[in-house]
Amino acid sequence: MELYQHQLDTAARVLSDPVLRYLLADEVGLGKTVEACIVVRQLLLDDSRATALIAVPSTLLQQWGVELRERFLLGEEMGEQRVRLVSHQDLAGEVRLSEHAIVVVDEAHRLVSQFSLHPHLRTDLHQAKSLLLLSATPMSGNLSVLLNLLNLVDPVAYPTNDPKSFRERVKGREREATNLQVLTSRRASPRLRSAALDELLRTHGKDPTVARLVEQCYSAEPMSSAWVDLSDYVRETYRISRRMIRHRRNSGVAEDYPVVGRRPVFVALEDSTRRMVDEFLEQYRDHLANNPALVGSPKRFAQMVLHALGGPRAFLHYLRRSLTVEQDDRALNEAMVARLQMVDTGTRSRVALDIVADRLAKDLKIVVVGTSSDIAREFYEAAQERWGNNVTGHLISMEQAVRERETLAFLNNSGGHVLVGDFTLEEGRNLQAAHVLINLDLPLDPNRLEQRIGRLDRFALRAEPAEIVTFVEPDSEWVSGHVRLLHEGIGIFTASVATLQRKLTEILNEIIAQVECEGSGVFSFDLTELRRGIEDERTEVDLLEELESVTAASDFDEATMADLRRTEEDIEDLQNAFLRFTSARGGVGLRPQVAPDGELLRLRTDSRYVPGLPDDLAAEVLPLLRRPRVYARSAATCRRGVAPLRLGDPLVDWLERYLRTDERGRARAIIRPCDDVHEPSLWMSCDFLVEFDASHLVAEDEGVRRRLRRRGDALLPPSVLRTWTNPTGPASAPALEILDAPFDPDSDQVLRGRAWGDVLTALPDWQQLCRLSADAAIDHIRSLPALSTEPPAAARRAQEEASARTAVLRARSQRLPTEAERRAAHLEMEREESLGAALVRGTAQPAVSTIACGAIVLWPTP
Repeated sequence: MELYQHQLDTAARVLSDPVLRYLLADEVGLGKTVEACIVVRQLLLDDSRATALIAVPSTLLQQWGVELRERFLLGEEMGEQRVRLVSHQDLAGEVRLSEHAIVVVDEAHRLVSQFSLHPHLRTDLHQAKSLLLLSATPMSGNLSVLLNLLNLVDPVAYPTNDPKSFRERVKGREREATNLQVLTSRRASPRLRSAALDELLRTHGKDPTVARLVEQCYSAEPMSSAWVDLSDYVRETYRISRRMIRHRRNSGVAEDYPVVGRRPVFVALEDSTRRMVDEFLEQYRDHLANNPALVGSPKRFAQMVLHALGGPRAFLHYLRRSLTVEQDDRALNEAMVARLQMVDTGTRSRVALDIVADRLAKDLKIVVVGTSSDIAREFYEAAQERWGNNVTGHLISMEQAVRERETLAFLNNSGGHVLVGDFTLEEGRNLQAAHVLINLDLPLDPNRLEQRIGRLDRFALRAEPAEIVTFVEPDSEWVSGHVRLLHEGIGIFTASVATLQRKLTEILNEIIAQVECEGSGVFSFDLTELRRGIEDERTEVDLLEELESVTAASDFDEATMADLRRTEEDIEDLQNAFLRFTSARGGVGLRPQVAPDGELLRLRTDSRYVPGLPDDLAAEVLPLLRRPRVYARSAATCRRGVAPLRLGDPLVDWLERYLRTDERGRARAIIRPCDDVHEPSLWMSCDFLVEFDASHLVAEDEGVRRRLRRRGDALLPPSVLRTWTNPTGPASAPALEILDAPFDPDSDQVLRGRAWGDVLTALPDWQQLCRLSADAAIDHIRSLPALSTEPPAAARRAQEEASARTAVLRARSQRLPTEAERRAAHLEMEREESLGAALVRGTAQPAVSTIACGAIVLWPTP
């Protein structure tokens, strides 16, 4: 897979936290699955005994299984039950969730409804060692769901027994977001700035830091740092949650993340039966007006309108189903069914089939979706009749296993194919490989339509946006008004509106409440006013989410990402090192073979032996050689089933473990003829590893220690120092040229066997010379920056980072509005103080170890 900054930033932040409990709330299509799988993969690398449990909606089991096996190479771990995949329904039956290193829940907002049926599930998730919840639910959506999700990751700070206080907290933070934007805006007038300061003082006036900073701002110049200081302090101290990470499209570090986009195509229909349907809707309104006591009439009529908008055929199916239930409108419906059965109701489907034929001729992948399951099923059957195996389905009438198989066939087969689905296809599926979405109808709920379009409008490395085909009927006020509202008012066919859930729900509720009274006029919003309201809502959401996005320092800033990408693109060193290591002389004779295109790397598997390995180790590594590999990550992203040669690949992980235990090559000695010496002389080479000392970290096990030490490694990156010394000190530059030269089999001689006799005769105090040379090496590295200046500088950075983190947490522990939030912040502060102290000690006094040593005896040339 390709690496993107916001995903690595999330993984680094999560993995470096002493308490690995987070809500990953990236906007739809930004790769929450990737972020979670990076974390899972790293935890398994850190601890060979770690296990992971991943719970997903049952409809996504197969999709997740493919991702885990093919993109993250976790098939072996799944076979060993180190990674298990279960459905949401089965999660409640899992015992001992706390035994897993991590529990991951995808589409976590859909799990909340299960807590009333399985109260123990909430408690079990509270007790999980680590928890990642994945949900695109924005803060402006369902606040009850958000509170429940935050309760799972931090039950101390977010009890569920006071939802009113939580709603007030979010509302207050929304107002605060606007004020903080004013503080740092170059265009804000003095009057607006003063009003924002007054509001902040009213809200947080008891906080002495806020009071002091506000006082400074009253007398400060507009561009003074005091405004930024106040904004940053309020942003961090009064954040609703430090355990929710959210990135948005076209914003911040996710700005360059490639998403497909969307392009509307409107197809005009001339359906002679449409007028009959529209007239019936007006007739039914009269029926409701004459029977005001009817129960549930607004929702019932809205449901009728939904199917009527989908065309005469969809309406016919709806009315037939309504006849199976005794209702007061039976006579009306029966009469309309009889009329529709006598006319042509198939215009919309025929035109849709013609569009499919046109796109198939262009070798495109097409998704066709209908809200009506009956219409979707009929279209599926008609399409199969015309195009046979090029058509697959995802319908409620199919078994789940069949839906999974058909969807995978659509995604995996090359060339033009069709996937026909009903409402079961609208949530969670990754269909960005498709080029076209044909809407057989449109949901009345704009949020559902956004979910449908969002199946295609997500991550993909291609230039063309997804084509969103929508039918319009100019002669129908109902259809025209509905499409105009969605397109010109909401803008749903040209850009994502996933962050506008609250506003879109308001629009839907208004339609349901008023459609009975206003008829087709219910869609006639003041579009200018509506667009202004939507833009205001988008601005408020953006401000709040920007305010709440975790902004602490990350290991993956733009400069780091640029370095990482340069390293990824420069594969020559990787290629040379791998070829040397896997040669017979390198110690593990895997005999790699590169394809003529210079990219695909294959390892021979036609033998039961691997030169350099004993039989038991050869038996371990041989099964790992079957998968083709590439050196360049970019080559792997466009080849299915091909892995980049990196940590995380089972073969590379095996080689890494093997190298930690293989002692060969760590001690070496040779005799080298030299014209510049008159008598034999010993030079010792030592490779010292200087790294953060993780022994100061307090961790429950070694896996957690390895995870937390990454913060230390970021402050003091590990370095290897090679020294050449003799008893008097380090080698001079001319001597280094001789000593660093590669082994020459024609002149150099490995020091072994009889050669030892000559060397010990010439250097009888060999042991003493070695000891003194080693002492000289240690003295020398103490004078180098890696041990003299870099550790104190790293310790200062560690102290500054720890102080900044604890200052925020200390302020939160004293100033947050509820006792629960203050208590949780205090606990987090204590953990951060302990970790910060360990980081300072581990960087100030780094660990130094000898990882290899060697000797060269320079021998006079005869």
